[in-house]
Formats: sequence, C-alpha cells, structure tokens
Amino acid sequence: MSLVNFSMTDIARKVSRFNFFLFLSVFLACTQSSDSRRLETVSMLGAELHSDSGGDSLLTGIETRLSAEPNNLSILMEKGSALEGLKRYREAVEVYTQCLVISPESPELLRRRGQRYISLRKLDNAITDLELASTRHTFVKAENLKYTENLNWAIWYYLALTYYLQADFEKALTAFQRSYDYSADNVSLLASVNWIHNCLRRLGRSDEARQVVEPIKEDMGYLGNYYKCILVYNGTKTESETINYDTAKGFEMCTVGYGMANFHWANGDKETALKIFMKIVAEETWQANGFLAAEAELSKIQ
Repeated sequence: MSLVNFSMTDIARKVSRFNFFLFLSVFLACTQSSDSRRLETVSMLGAELHSDSGGDSLLTGIETRLSAEPNNLSILMEKGSALEGLKRYREAVEVYTQCLVISPESPELLRRRGQRYISLRKLDNAITDLELASTRHTFVKAENLKYTENLNWAIWYYLALTYYLQADFEKALTAFQRSYDYSADNVSLLASVNWIHNCLRRLGRSDEARQVVEPIKEDMGYLGNYYKCILVYNGTKTESETINYDTAKGFEMCTVGYGMANFHWANGDKETALKIFMKIVAEETWQANGFLAAEAELSKIQ
C-alpha cells in the first residue's frame, strides 16, 4: 500500500509557498494527460480542468426540443443535467441562470447552480446561491427518499461542503448536522456522518467525532465509499483493509483517500496526509468532493 515516493515534509521545509505551487503545477502537468477536451475551469492549484468529450447526440436531441419550446423549464433543466454529466459545468451554470429568469424563486435551481459553482471553484458564488436556497425552501422531513431527489438534504449538504472547502469548520459542522437531520436514505445519512466526523476532528473535538461514528456497523447492507471511511474511523476496519493506494482510482481514490488523509492529519501525521492529497489531485475525477477537499488543503499550505 505505497504512496508517492517523496517527502512532502522535506519539500515544505525547503521551498517557498510560490515554489511549492510551481512544484504542484509541474507534478499535475506530468500526471494529467493532455487531450483535445475543452477547458472547463482552473483548480485552486492552477491546474487546467477539462470537461468530458462526446455527448453531442444527447444534447442535439434536447436542443431540437428546445427550438420549439425555448422557455420550457423542464427541457432546460434536462439540458443542464446533461451538461453536468459531461462535466460542462460552465454551460450548466448558464442554463440554470436562464432557468432562474423564468423561475426566480426556485430553491432547486439555486441548489443546482450553487453546486456547479462549487465544481467551478467559485465558492463565494456557491455560498450566495445555496444560502439563498436555504431561505426560500420549505424544509419538510421525508422518509425513504433517494438522495438525488432530496432537496432538503442537498441544500444543506452542499452549503456545508462549501464552508468546509473554505476551512470554516464551525459553519460546515452546523450545516452538515442540518443535512443529517434531513437525510432519508443510507447514502445521504452516511455522507453527512462522514463530513460531521471530519469537521469535529478538524475542530479538535475527537471524543464527539468518535461518538458520531460509533453507531455505524457493518450490517447496513451498503458498501459506498463514505461507509468504508466511517468503518475505519470507528475501528471496525483498518486503512489497509479499506483502500489500496496502488490500485484505487477515481471516486474511490478521492472519497476514501480524502477520508483517510483527513484522519491522518487530525492524528498529527501530516506527511502521510499530504502524500495522499497529492495522489488525489493527480486523478481525473476533479468534480469529486474529496478531490475538491484535497485541492483546498494543498492550496492552504504555507
């Protein structure tokens, strides 16, 4: 279970903040393949992030229907979702902005645009949209509601994530606790528990963090990445049982990797944490929450 074979501690000691970012830029340029995909945004570390290629046939069909009904909110939202799936977040934001002209009070549209501002690393814009969504939405607890359909949960969850990326762990904790209150399936519940734990650890409240994850056991019938993290946090599993850093890719590397890195960081092993952060930002899955979090951590290194 090897990590990158250089000492981040030595690097941090020997180079300035500017040179560290120069090192990161070279590292990312060497690990991310160049291609003809469109530039979507620039990371907090200065790396170019690209959208996926393809998907034109799907969008062509949507555009055909829109040509007949250009202000059809349902079709516009379908277009926004399709663009999100292609990591074309700039265009998705433009579509949701158009939708908000048609339906300016919609908390769902504000949540969608706010979430994609996060993907574009425009965190202040995201907070503006998501805080506004939290004031416009009528929150009603639901049961057995899939996380992708649970606006109650999503507004608080993505607002909390944005606070977390800005290292405002107190605000993030409060908002993640609200997302937990409105979780209505195992995915939303475990995602909220994971980030509540991370916030508490970063705030130095380790006893509370352990209490949060203690009730989560192996018999939930769910094998998602946040679940894997939590089972390490509460001592049910070990890190080596949970992730192999030589083979993990994509969302597993970003989600489980960040959980383990944060765990090491909170335990005082910052060198191991930094090595994992570097592994994460070399992935292509730049829209993943764990990628964003690792990127934010590296951007704050002095």
